[in-house]
Amino acid sequence: MHIHAHGTGFTAFELMVTLAVAAILLGLAAPSFESFTNRQRMKAAVTGLHQDLQAARSQAVFRGAEVIACPGTPDNGCSGGSDWSNGWIVFEDDNGDQQRQETETLLRHGQGHEAITIHAPPSRPQIRFFPDGTTPGSNGSIGLCGRDGPDGARRLVVSNIGRIRRDLYPGIDPSLCPA
Repeated sequence: MHIHAHGTGFTAFELMVTLAVAAILLGLAAPSFESFTNRQRMKAAVTGLHQDLQAARSQAVFRGAEVIACPGTPDNGCSGGSDWSNGWIVFEDDNGDQQRQETETLLRHGQGHEAITIHAPPSRPQIRFFPDGTTPGSNGSIGLCGRDGPDGARRLVVSNIGRIRRDLYPGIDPSLCPA
């Protein structure tokens, strides 16, 4: 009796068909994955800034002092502008000048997020919390926009009683969104 051994590998044709199917599936999944990544970036940016603003309010009440959240860095203080995209600081404003000096306690430092722009209105570039947790003036908001454009934009709204809430921001100026 003569037994023939047959190969158990793939033929070149089977391998090509398998690779073609895999390429088609990857091509279909790539846009969904990019959209998922953009949503996760936005979620992380909104959550990070929201937590830092809530911490600023809590620290103002806990310390019985004014606390400022503003765009800037620990080394340079508040930037004076309304663009929070490169990061922000939260500090206890001992002397009430709304600028951080080296002697004033840095409470938090947030960093910007890749492909997310963060802007406050020029009329209210920083947020100040009083010892009772309130903020002066009228409600303010900080808009966040990513690669999904205005449809995926979000904002944090800070009421004058100090409440901070998340919201959609479809009315954001498209020029504030990254290209």
